[in-house]
Amino acid sequence: MLFKKRYTLYLALSLMLTFLFSCTSHQSPVQKPLEDTESALNYLKDLKGNWVVYGQKEGPFGWEFDVTSRGKVVVERLKLGTPTEMTTIYHLDKGILFGKHFCQLQNQPVLTAVTSEIEGDLHFLCNGHVGNTKSHDDLHMHGVHFQKTDSSLFIWMDMYKDGKLAFETRYELFRVDTLMFK
Repeated sequence: MLFKKRYTLYLALSLMLTFLFSCTSHQSPVQKPLEDTESALNYLKDLKGNWVVYGQKEGPFGWEFDVTSRGKVVVERLKLGTPTEMTTIYHLDKGILFGKHFCQLQNQPVLTAVTSEIEGDLHFLCNGHVGNTKSHDDLHMHGVHFQKTDSSLFIWMDMYKDGKLAFETRYELFRVDTLMFK
């Protein structure tokens, strides 16, 4: 009788651990993780303030970067003043720069800063975690790029579906003193 109880307990525990680890190990290793993450976080901090995007079919809309939590977190609010407003939160965790994006698609991809082949590009890639989806194959923002120029900021997002690029969204942002879109 004791053997049967222990064996049943062992099976139940084994099944729970198998289920737990098979359901939470969706994270895929990111190739070429960025090493100088402190400089990358400072790059994002330098974007603090209000930005505007012109020439889109929705009309002009706002973009905002805010530094919070004693300088350790950057909050990005995208497409202010539109029904598709979104938020991304960037922060360091154990020396790795992450971004958690809260998308208009109602999913939440987790992004990791990676080394970019493009000069002056701050690049983030999805690390396999996309909350509120059935799988990593659902449409989601898989990558985002930041590239500063003397007069503007270019941001483009790589949208993936079924493991490959479905489309890109590209924006050119211009700094403004105040934002009328809030």
